[in-house]
Parts: sequence; C-alpha cells; structure tokens
Amino acid sequence: MRCDLNPAASTMSYDAKLSNDRDVLLGRIREMEGQISRLEADLDRTSRLATLGILAGMIAHEFNNLLTPVMSYSQLAIASPDDRELVAKALNRTVDGAQQLSRIASAILGFLRDDDQMAEADVNRVIDLTLECMAKDPQKTGISVVRRIPDGVRAGIRPICLQQVLLNLFLNAIEAMRGSGGELRVTGAVEPGGFVRLTVSDTGCGMTREMIEQAFRPLASRTRDAGGSAPPEAVARPGARRGHGLGLAICKRLIEEAGGSIQIDSQVGEGTTFAIRVPAARQGQSRRSA
Repeated sequence: MRCDLNPAASTMSYDAKLSNDRDVLLGRIREMEGQISRLEADLDRTSRLATLGILAGMIAHEFNNLLTPVMSYSQLAIASPDDRELVAKALNRTVDGAQQLSRIASAILGFLRDDDQMAEADVNRVIDLTLECMAKDPQKTGISVVRRIPDGVRAGIRPICLQQVLLNLFLNAIEAMRGSGGELRVTGAVEPGGFVRLTVSDTGCGMTREMIEQAFRPLASRTRDAGGSAPPEAVARPGARRGHGLGLAICKRLIEEAGGSIQIDSQVGEGTTFAIRVPAARQGQSRRSA
C-alpha cells in the first residue's frame, strides 16, 4: 500500500494547479472580451457603411443636380469670354456649386472616420453634419425641419456615435413621410441631474404597439406600410418600403454604451417620437470634443 508521506506538498501541488487553471481561464476570458470589442467595432463600421448605402442614391442624385449647373455655367463662361459681367456671374455660381459639393463630400468622409479621441459632442454641430450627410434638403420633398436646441448643449457621447444615431432616425422619419410631406422636429435641452434629452419626431403614419416592441430587435425588417418610422415586421408586405435592419439596434447599443437610453412613443396616424437621454458632457473633460 502506497502512503503519502508529504500531504502538505500534495496540497501545494493541488493549489498550484488550481491557480494555474484559474490564470488560464482568466486569460481566455480577457481574450474573448478583446474579440468581442473588436467585433462590436466592426459592427459599428458595418452599420455606418450600411447607412451610407441608403444615402448613396440620394447623394448621387443631389451631386448630379449640383454638377449640372456647375458645368453649364462653366461652359457659358468659356463661350462668352468678352462679357466680363456674365463671366463673373457664371464663375461665382460655379464656385458656389463646387463648395456645396465639397461640403457634402467632407461630411460623408467625416461620417466614415473614427473619432476615438473625442469624448463629447456639440449637439447642434452634430445635427449640422448629419443634415449635410443627407445631401438633399428635406424641404425639397415637402418635409420641414424644425430645430429647438439651445446653443452650447454638449453631450457626453462620441460625436460619430451621436451622428450615426441621428442619421438613422432622420432617414427613418423622412421615409415615414415620403410622398405626404410633414415635419421633422428635433428638440433638446440639458435636464436637471446632468443629462441631455433629445427628441426626434415625425408626423408620419405612426407605429403599432407590436412594432414598437420589436423596433430595436437586431435584423428586424422595417417597412413603411401603416407603420410610421420604418417599423419592424417579420414579413414585409408586397410593395412595402424596407429599412436597413441593423439601424435601430445599433442606435440603442451606442446610446446605452454612453450611459443613456432611447425610447419610442408613437401613435398610428399621428407620428413617431424617439426620445434620447444621455449624460451631459462633464466640465473640464480633458479629451477633445467636436
């Protein structure tokens, strides 16, 4: 019969093995957390590219609308070099069109860039950039944009994240009012307790309770028929307009990662309101802001 003459050594060996196994497990957990973080970052970029794909048709159409007069005025100036007044007017119109094209292109490029070093967002500035990304003025389709946000409102969220959220909400609202027109209203203020509250409202056809409950579900199919702001449905009806599936799910995650929340209030036939609540920017925050 074998006798263990050194039980203390056996216990130490067991403890050492247990400690080693724990270190290995913790290492694997940290590795998995890193992989999840990278996947989330990739998902954010993919969502931005998907949103850009939705914008592509609008941008191409608007670029064509701006390029046509630029080319016409340039040709007019070339054809009438001796008419200095006409040439000056044509060149001024050409420069105006080129500058507008440049602003749109810069807004799109900015939307595709990361801003990891930016810790807070000037809300009005982000709204300006979001509208520039859309290229086409919503008023040209019968949709008025009303903004009620005081100057200097700053939210504790990365500007690119807030822009991604607002761009999705604006596109959904415009889709909900396509053909009938309406009002896109954006309001905001700093609440007591250190939070910024933003609302994005449309006067589209609204959403049912079932659609609201599914709105933030990943990969939900969202349609316009009797559903307001591109609501989700498991099966789209024939002829329905489809939204981009990750949009609202990504919006919810970005807002919650900033320590905030997003809620929906909607009535069929009356419109939809998205209410966003995020921490206000802290005083003396050291990192850059936009």
